[in-house]
Amino acid sequence: MLAEIKQVEIEHVKIPAADAIGLDAVMAIYQALRPIMPVVGGDGACQTAPRLIDILDEFDGLVLDGYGVINIGDGPIEGIKTLLDAAASKAKPVLVLTNGASFSAERAFAKYQDWQLPIKRDDVLSSRDALVAQLAGSPEAPLATDDIIGCFGRVIEPLAGKNIMIYGHDDDFWIRADAFVFLGAIEWGDSDQAAFEAAMMARPRPVHIANPDVTAPQANDQFSAEPGYWTARMMQQAAIRAIEIDVRWYGKPYQPAFDLALARMARLLDQPLNRKRIAMVGDSLHTDILGGNAAGMTSVLVTDHGLFRSRAALPYCTACDIRPDWMVNSL
Repeated sequence: MLAEIKQVEIEHVKIPAADAIGLDAVMAIYQALRPIMPVVGGDGACQTAPRLIDILDEFDGLVLDGYGVINIGDGPIEGIKTLLDAAASKAKPVLVLTNGASFSAERAFAKYQDWQLPIKRDDVLSSRDALVAQLAGSPEAPLATDDIIGCFGRVIEPLAGKNIMIYGHDDDFWIRADAFVFLGAIEWGDSDQAAFEAAMMARPRPVHIANPDVTAPQANDQFSAEPGYWTARMMQQAAIRAIEIDVRWYGKPYQPAFDLALARMARLLDQPLNRKRIAMVGDSLHTDILGGNAAGMTSVLVTDHGLFRSRAALPYCTACDIRPDWMVNSL
């Protein structure tokens, strides 16, 4: 099966139904999107350790993914508080960099507070933050112009700004918008997707993807369909029809998210920032590990809690040609 996980054009990859996503399909979709991802020069060493806490002294600071590192579904992963306390005792700053974008990072912070995790509000960053920074960063940026921006997702906190349309609130949403922002896929289904695809095929417009994740690990070894999955489906239909679509991605593995995280880390450290002494810790090869490697950080793949909790990770590293600097079983 792993031999089939190779880079192919998006129109040729087999994309399963949203309720039938498995690990091999996730990897195949990510590989089909690989040409638009950052290019990394060298391979990670794939050093191993039982736990992340055992190698804390290798780093000056940690950047943690959310799903698969801090929590699975709606519950925290065992050992996360112990890890955070150990990092604090060694004066090593910890940031959270999540690809969640349905809501502002305030929502994730409130969740961490409920779990009594020692994480500060300013230390929780999201792909939504990266998107907003880019879209509102100059007078010519979309949120600062007169363009009508259509924010979609069924359960979302819309972006702030003028000329914002919201999916489900405006009957002519797909017609009037000059560009779209895909914020989140909670309760997104085939009928929503059909409307999205029809609008893009009829009149292609820029679409900004706030969350590049194809999936997120859920309880009971299930995988959710995230905006990256639905966007891949739309891109496949466009490719089959030879229609060019302007798709712009934010969050891991893309540079804007890492720029935010490393700028914040530089402010927290009491010494000059050395990217190789900052760990990007995650469970996804294509977002956390590839992105961390491309940003010049040291990448750490956690294998027991996220995407690879039921499968050996190393064969996928080889099949996808993405290798972390470290592989740890747990926190």
